[in-house]
This record gives sequence, structure tokens and C-alpha cells, in this order.
Amino acid sequence: MAKSADPPARVSSATEAVLPETARLATLARAMLLLNRESDVRRALAEALPLFYETFAAAAAWVTMRVGERFELVAATGLPPALEAGDRQELRWSPCRCQRMALAGELTETATVLACERLARLREQPGDHRGTGELTWHLSIPLRLPSGPILGVLNLAYRSLPHLAPSDKAVLDLVGELLAATIERTQLAAELARLRSDEQVQATHLAQQLIGLSSVVEVADALFAALEPVLEPDAISLLTVDPSGQFLVLRAAHGWAVDWIGRLWLPLEPPTHNGPAWALHTGHPFTVQLDQPDWPFHIPTPVQQAGVRLSAFLPLYATRQPIGVIVANYWTVRPVSEEQLRFATLLCEIVAVGLMRALDHERTERLISELPIGVFQLDAHGRILRANRALATLLGWERPDELEGQLLSEAFADRSEAQRWLHQLGGDGILAGTEFRWRRRDNRLIWVRVSARADHSPAGQSLVIEGTVEDISERKSVEERLAYLARHDTLTGIANRHALLETLQERLARAVRSGRSGALLLLDLDHFKEVNDRLGHAAGDAVLRAVANRLIGTLRSDDLVARVGGDEFAALLHPVTREGAECVGRRLLDVIGQIMVPLPDRVIRLRASCGIALFPEHGTTVEELLIAADRALYQAKYRGRDRLEVYEPAIAEPEQPRTAHLSIVQSALANGNLLLFAQPILDLRRERIAAYELLIRLREGERVLEPGMFFPVTEGLGIVPQFDLWVLERACELNLTSRGRIHLNVSARTLREARHFAVLRDLLERCPFAPRQLVLEVTETTALIDFVQAHEHLQRLRERGCRIALDDFGVGYSSLYQLRHLPIDFIKIDGMFIVDLAENPVNQSIVRAIVALARAVGAETIAGWVESAETLALLRELGVDHAQGFAIGRPEPLALP
Repeated sequence: MAKSADPPARVSSATEAVLPETARLATLARAMLLLNRESDVRRALAEALPLFYETFAAAAAWVTMRVGERFELVAATGLPPALEAGDRQELRWSPCRCQRMALAGELTETATVLACERLARLREQPGDHRGTGELTWHLSIPLRLPSGPILGVLNLAYRSLPHLAPSDKAVLDLVGELLAATIERTQLAAELARLRSDEQVQATHLAQQLIGLSSVVEVADALFAALEPVLEPDAISLLTVDPSGQFLVLRAAHGWAVDWIGRLWLPLEPPTHNGPAWALHTGHPFTVQLDQPDWPFHIPTPVQQAGVRLSAFLPLYATRQPIGVIVANYWTVRPVSEEQLRFATLLCEIVAVGLMRALDHERTERLISELPIGVFQLDAHGRILRANRALATLLGWERPDELEGQLLSEAFADRSEAQRWLHQLGGDGILAGTEFRWRRRDNRLIWVRVSARADHSPAGQSLVIEGTVEDISERKSVEERLAYLARHDTLTGIANRHALLETLQERLARAVRSGRSGALLLLDLDHFKEVNDRLGHAAGDAVLRAVANRLIGTLRSDDLVARVGGDEFAALLHPVTREGAECVGRRLLDVIGQIMVPLPDRVIRLRASCGIALFPEHGTTVEELLIAADRALYQAKYRGRDRLEVYEPAIAEPEQPRTAHLSIVQSALANGNLLLFAQPILDLRRERIAAYELLIRLREGERVLEPGMFFPVTEGLGIVPQFDLWVLERACELNLTSRGRIHLNVSARTLREARHFAVLRDLLERCPFAPRQLVLEVTETTALIDFVQAHEHLQRLRERGCRIALDDFGVGYSSLYQLRHLPIDFIKIDGMFIVDLAENPVNQSIVRAIVALARAVGAETIAGWVESAETLALLRELGVDHAQGFAIGRPEPLALP
């Protein structure tokens, strides 16, 4: 408001003209700092008043403080001469109109506009009235806390009639509360300063006792010791509000109630249920004679049975929050004076904050104690100061306190790891998710994941270390099982094809560096199909295990034996000469020939053929060596079986049996002897067929050949991409994606070789298909052979609108670390985890872990090889999204144009 005799204006308009809303709030903040800094109320109000005077554009301002039934002037600013005269005698006149209204409880508005009575008195006097500064009106702002008495009045004087906007009222309300809080604080401080009696000594002693107490019982005992000389009760109890805020619980007692500690729970609602609840409801201390029927609350049965005649209730509040009640009980009726209750209330107020701190500490301790993960606190030397129950259980102890004083490093299986960990914490301050091997009290080894932080002194010295420990043994067990399965054949326990390829790559590089040769031996059992057909697969599996055991027992410990598929095995030797490799090959054929297989009509001796490729002589890449060894193997079979052959580059291709197979396959491609089958995929969440996988078959006369019968030939001869592209062309011709989601397989060669990938992309460009309805399946090994290239190509296919499925997941351990970087939409769980899922708890754990991994990277899961309703039900329970297998539907042929 401008300081002039202008027509009446809203205070808000004037205020906004001087200071914006944010500036007013900033001024309030400055005033709060001033008021909190001063301990003398008069000096505090005198320093803060000019801020309010300027903020609200008043012509003058003064503050009076209530003292009993009158008001005293404590600060003024901007006064005209008539109000300054005679040591502000006119302002000291009391009670004026606004003060009388305050005493009568009529000054209820946040800010009331009044015609100033004392200014009117000055104008009634004879003489020149210019000394009043033409002031007529003032805003009277009551100084009080919510629901509290008026402690004073702030007057802001104006020359014209002010009008208040709601925003002005809100700010002035804050001003009134702020000044009231200052008055109350300084009055309390002054009151305490005046205490020079035993009360002050007792209160000070109690406050000192509370320092360092963190137990509710300890705080209660200190309060009981202070209250008993004051109230002289026969028994005394402490009830605290439980964490839910619904009950009062007996926590500590002297006298009859000791037996009820922890057992007596009194509801807070309705307040009339019991005296302690009523005390918190009213917020005031009181006494009650229990044999008088005029109290609004019920007397609990235990109190009646104890013979209590008189009770005093003292509610406990901290930061305006109810935290409990003190109850003093008497066996006989005796007077309890107001003075006793006043001082007892003061003692309770002193204790309330300490009690709230103890309750918070207790809840925190209980929370930490009940956490399912271990929690610890160490000193700078790594010695355990505190631990929770979970950590004690993890390490094989019964109680947490048994760990106190022990060095945490003693739990590390490798003590040097503990020293490195502590050293890193001393430097970095925080270490999250570090995995260690720990040793329990019973010497059992476990895997743990530790996260910790260290507090440092200004000089950088570690003061205390706090952290958490999680038992990850089960996860590690699953990972180790996955790692084992990634490199081992599940039937025989020896290395699998993945391990062979990986080791061959490493041995090939070593041979090139050292100049010492190695050899790859491929062995294929002769006429093994007869064993399976006549004795069944169980007997065939037993024979395969026997072969694996014989091979392992024959080779050196540094040599590798692997089962690469079906009845085909491999041996990797390095270093070895050609003669040495041939000698080992003959020895392996001999030990296989010692295995006798009883058929129903006769006993046969197992025989095998062997092909040998030397490296680096016969190849400098894994693929070249595999082709060389494979050709040598087929040469051995072509020349009569039960023999070995070493790869000879000069061997004419037409002599190879593979050439005949190649012509059959090429004829099938040229003459339309390829068949397309579709196998349904069930959505386990919606219980409906949501997709189909396209599967290729080869027709030879009246026979339909499964992929396993001709794909090894196509892989060895490098023509698999032609099949991939043929399937995609047929899917486009038939517009299959219009019927639902279609899955088809893409080989490593198609993705890796530029010319094949270019044809694939061109086909996708020409082929209309519904977005996200075409799913290209790549094996996990394919995705990891050249991770960078695979990521780039898969991403480009995805951008075209295809979705990507990672097939046979679980056979490549490294994918656990690279999975999150691959652009995939589906993970197809390898069938070896599914086929015996119901009987194999380890596989169940692995499938559950794969589901969690898939969800973490935003992919859906598909389980193959589902052949029973039991397996299907278990997959639903484990959270798998889709299922495929004979239990859902067999592959059915599609009609081709």
C-alpha cells in the first residue's frame, strides 16, 4: 500500500506493487532467522518488525505482548510524532479496543481491520492533528499458535481503509504464528532461566541422564526415578503408541503392572475405551478417582483387579505427535496438587523427545534385526561392532551378539580378498555388489554378495564401515550348473560341441605360435542306429556313456574328448605328430571295439570310423578343420568303415559320399522336393495358439527326411543359407504372417556372410509381412560367434520390423553377460532343460533363473520339447510365457504352390 491519502485500496494490490509473492516469503524467512537468533523477545521483535512494516506497505507498525490481563508495548516503527511523544505514552495506554477484543476472545480473524481507538483519542484532543500522520485504520493480527491463546497483537496502521485478499490473510497468518512462536519460545526460555529451585536441578539432572540412552526401558526408568519423589505413587507405568498408531502398549512399570509388560494392549479408538487413550485424546494431564462413575472412559479389568483407587494420567507428546502416556496409580485416595501435576508434566515433556528417539531406535533395530539379509557395522580394523540375526544365521551362529568383536575377515575363504576389500573401502568409500566366497562356522563354503560404505574422518581415515550381505549360493549354483552344461554333454558328462569349438580355437592359435602340430579326430559309431532300433534309446544311451568312458581312459589328461552329436565323438590332441595322431586314433578304435553289445539274436562288437585333420597343416580356422576332419571321416566310412583316414586335400570330391548327398539336396532345392511343416506354439498366459514355427523337410522318393538326416551335409558343404532363404520365400508367398506370428530359423552363415545377409535383407524388403509378426530364430552360439557383427545385423533386422528369438538358450555361458546387449524379443530355452523337467529339480531352478533373466531384459520365454501335460503345468508354475512340443501339437505339412 502506498503511504498516501489515496482512496481505500486492497493490501494485496499495494503489497504486490512493492514486493512479489516470492519476495514476501523470502522476507518471512529473513524474519524467522532474526527471531530465532535472539533470545530476548523485545530485541527480537524490534529487529523483525521493520521487515513486516515494509513488506505490507504500512505507514506505521507496533507490537504489544500480553502480560496477564493487560498488554505491554514491546516494539514499534514508523510512528508519527503524536505516537512517539512522551516515550510513546499513547501507545502504552492499555487496553485499547483491539486488546480488549483479544482478551475477550473476539479477535478471531487472521487479520481484523479496525478504526484505531488510540488515534481517535489523539484527534479528539485540541490542537494540530497533523502529528497523527493522518493514520486512521490498522490491521490487528492476533499472535497465537494454532489452538493456543493469544500472546500478543501486531498492528499495521494505514491512512486509508485496507482490504485483505486471501493471499494476504495466509501470509499474515504465518506472521502471527511466527511472532507467537517467538514469544512462546522466549517466555519458556525466560521461565527456565528463572528456575533456581530443586525443580531446575531435578529437570537438569533428568535431561543429563537421557543423554546416550537408547533403550525404552532405560528412558522409562530414568523418568520413573524423577517422578516418584514428585507424585509419590504406589505404582507407575509407561504405555507407548505402537507403530500402527492404533494401540497403547505397556512397555515399562514399577509395581503391580510388571507382569503385564508387553501383554497389555489398549486401543486408542474410541478414546472412551480407557484412561490412557482419553489422556492422549484430551492432551492434558488429569487425575481420576476410579470409584466415581462420572468419567467418560472405561477402567481396564487388570486395573480394577489390582485395587487401584486413584490414577494420574500424563500424556507424552514430541513434536506434537502422541507417543505415550505415564500412569501413576494409588491404592488409596489422596490429593495430587496442580503443582505436582505441573512439575510432573514438565519432566514428561523433557523425557518425551528422548523417548521418541528410543522408540525410533528400537524400531530401526527391530527392522535391521528382522531383515532377511545380513547387516553389519565394523570398526576401522574390520572388527564387528554390530550384526543382525540374518548375518548370524548366515555364518552359522545362534545370536548376533556372538559375532561382536570378531574380525569379519575371518569369514572370508580367502583372507587376502578381505584385506583388498578393506583397502578399497578405505579409498573409494563405497563398494556395491562385490561377490566373495565365505566360510561358515561349520566350515561349509557359501557365496555372498557384499555392499558396504565407509565413513571417513576429515583426514581420510576410516572410522566405521556399514554394509549388507546376501547369500547368493543358490544363484551361484545355478550359474555353475549353467556353465557346466554350456561345455558338457548332458548324457555322457564329457565336453560338448561348444567346448570342442572353443578349445579347438585356442589350441589352433597355440599351434600357430609354437610351431607344434595338433590333431582333430572325429569318430562315428558304425551301425549304431541298429542298437537304438532293436534295444531302445535307453540301451543306446548306455552304450554312448560306455564309449565316452573308454575314450577318456585312453587319452592324456591334457587331451580333450567331446561328444559332438548323436553317435559322433571327437578327440583333440596337442602337441602331436601325424604318426602320433594315427596311433591314438587306432587305439581309440580298439577300445571302442572292446565294447560288446548283446542284441536279441546275437552279441555284436561295437565298431567306429575315424577321420583325422592336422592343424595348422589342414586348416587355419575352426571351420576348415571341421570340414577336413569330417571329409576324412566320411572317406573312412566310404572305404568300408571300422578304419581311420587322415585328410588328404588331393582327394577328389566326386569320390566323397557327401557329393551324392549334396546332389540329393541340390536336386531337392531345384525340383521342389523340399517340404514345409508348421508346429504350433502355445501362449501359456492366454491359453491359445499364438504362433507357428516353420520347419523344413526333404522328400527322397517315398521317404520324408528329418533335418538331422541331411542338415549335417548342408552345414559341412556350406549351403544352409539356401534353405534359410527358401523357407523365407515360401513364408512370403503364402503370406503366412497374416494368420499370426511366424517363427523361422536363420543360420550363422546366413547372418555372418555378407552376400547371404544381403539376399536376406532384399527378400525382407520385397516381402510384405505384418510388423512384428515375423520372428527370426538364431541360436545362442550363432549370436556369440562374432558378437559385434551379430548385434549389428540383428539390430538391422529388428529395424525392418522383424522380431528376434535366441534359440537353444543355455548352451552358451558367456551369453549370461552379453544377453542384455543383444536386441532380442524371445528366449527359447534349450530342450535339454525341459525334457526331464518334472524329475529334475536342478533344471527347474535353471528354467526359473532363465525366466528371471528374460524378464530383466524385456524378453519373453519359449520352452521347446514339451511332451507331457505334467511338464506343461510345471512351465506355467515357473512363469514361462510360451511352450512348443508334441504335447501342444506335432509339425503338420503346409500346402505349397
